[in-house]
Parts: sequence; structure tokens; C-alpha cells
Amino acid sequence: MQNKNIYTIINIVTAFAVTMFFSCQSTTKNDLGGLILEDAPIAEGYEINLKYTDSGRLTAILKTSKILDYSNTSFAYHEFPEGIVLDIIDKEGKVSVVTSDYAISYQQTGLIDMRGNVDIKTSDSTHLQAKQLYWDQNISWIFTDQPYKSYLPDGTINEADGFDANQDFTILNSRINDGVMFIEE
Repeated sequence: MQNKNIYTIINIVTAFAVTMFFSCQSTTKNDLGGLILEDAPIAEGYEINLKYTDSGRLTAILKTSKILDYSNTSFAYHEFPEGIVLDIIDKEGKVSVVTSDYAISYQQTGLIDMRGNVDIKTSDSTHLQAKQLYWDQNISWIFTDQPYKSYLPDGTINEADGFDANQDFTILNSRINDGVMFIEE
């Protein structure tokens, strides 16, 4: 049951990553005669409501009040300075929600960094809260060195000072754990 919950969290982060790569891009020149400044975004988007579909089925909805596209830099990225709300919709129509105060998606490395009140609520009532969470798409690895807290539907609560895990959580390294777990006799 716990592996299913962890797998759901992984799917949420995966959908977030995929959604980032389908965000706005601009190929227009600016007013400086085609000169594009390296430290300025190439495009900005406001009040974004991006819907991602797969084979005609709605799978994710990304909402953000502001996105900055820095694909013109030598290390391209998309920045979400005012945070994100990401609804992930599974094949059964159940919705899981990921929120954070800030997010950034690096195109070349496949790393997604969510910061500030990272909150994941899965459709099966699993709840994870963290200050920061990373997902490396290239090696399918999730990690944080910040404290996190998870609440499972069975009442289990876990607090730790960071973890790293593979995408399906068959390998999980959690540091300095403290929690409450209910066990049947």
C-alpha cells in the first residue's frame, strides 16, 4: 500500500516535469534590434492554465500566475517565481495535487526544483510536505536534503531530515527518521 502511495507521488512529479517541457516559448525578436539579453527571459506568461493530454485524455492541469522562459540562456530553464498548482489526473479520473511557492525546470539536465511549502496530496489521501523537493528525470531519482513529513491514509506519520529514492521507491534512503506507525497484532 505504501509503495502504491509513493508511486503515485512519483507519477505526480513526472507529470509536472512533462508539463514543464510543453510550456510557452517565443521565437520573436525584442525591440533591441534582435539583441536578446542573456539575463532576461525570452518570454513571460501570466495567469497560465496549461492542460496536458495524452491520447486525447486530460492528464494534467498546470496553473501558475507567472512563468518566465529562459530558453535563450546557455543553461536553459523555465521559472515559476509565484509558484505552481499542478492537478494530476489518473486513468480513473482521480486527481492528485502538487503545490509549491516556487518552481524551476532545467531543460538540459532534466532537473526540477520545487521550493517553499511543497505540498503533495494524492487521490488516495497520502500527504507529503517538504521545504524543497528535486526530481532528476534523466536517472529517475527523487531527493531532498531538507526536512519532510509524510502522512499515509492508515495514520502513519513519518518525519525525516531528507531522503533520496528511485522513481518507484523500491530503493529508499531516508535520514534520521521519527514517526508513528500503527501495526496490527
